[in-house]
Amino acid sequence: MSIFNKIFLITGGARGLGKGFAQAVVQRGGKVILVDVLRDFGVTTEKELNEVYPGQSVFYEGDVTNELSMRKIWEDGEKRFSGPVKVLVNNAGIFHSGDWKKTVNINFVSLMEMTYLAMEKMSIKKNGDGGTIINIASAAGLTSAEVYESIPYFVSKSAVVSLTKSLASSNVLENEGVRVAVMCPTFADTEMVRGNHKVVEMVAKNKLGVMTVQRVVADFVKLFEDMHSDKVQNGAIMLQTSVAESQYIKLPKMNMSSKI
Repeated sequence: MSIFNKIFLITGGARGLGKGFAQAVVQRGGKVILVDVLRDFGVTTEKELNEVYPGQSVFYEGDVTNELSMRKIWEDGEKRFSGPVKVLVNNAGIFHSGDWKKTVNINFVSLMEMTYLAMEKMSIKKNGDGGTIINIASAAGLTSAEVYESIPYFVSKSAVVSLTKSLASSNVLENEGVRVAVMCPTFADTEMVRGNHKVVEMVAKNKLGVMTVQRVVADFVKLFEDMHSDKVQNGAIMLQTSVAESQYIKLPKMNMSSKI
């Protein structure tokens, strides 16, 4: 049986990377609950996936910043598929240069809320069946911003990396039956990149290159497989760039017992 033969909940699943992740999952026998504020794109994606893989996808129009709504979607999706969500993919994100609170709320605050919801639902200590959380951050989360308008994006993605590592390294997940990892890609060829001139300028200035969605999705599959074959430790950080193969990186540990 394929390790993908599970129920996935993917935020920001209507298009771009989220849609790519969903396609990879259903192709491998899994089922997907897609959540997005973009109703028209979501309905289209659900239809496209179910035409090829009938009954394996369901779309919900939902705002990740609405905690109560997301809980209802999670629970209704489980009823639709008659089973527990086993994998949460925190993919929803924006790059909004004019509204830093919106950027942080979507990219991090709601992601943390979804992560805590997943822990509540999945933890074997709370009668769950265990599960997996994959957070989609960015290579921006591993460095600092050089442009004022991009600070909220970089900060929010850094927080996602920190959350992932903290969950894995502080015994929070000990005996919970939950795995967690984070992907940190440079920019991919999605609507968010093409439609934002600030992002386009940043990519050009830093000569970052733009990865295809297919490349990021292939690495997503690899990460999920590596997590379930114990090739990587809990809290793995996968860095993806357009100029090299993906790699797992380690962040330096701080000795908090030493005097400051």
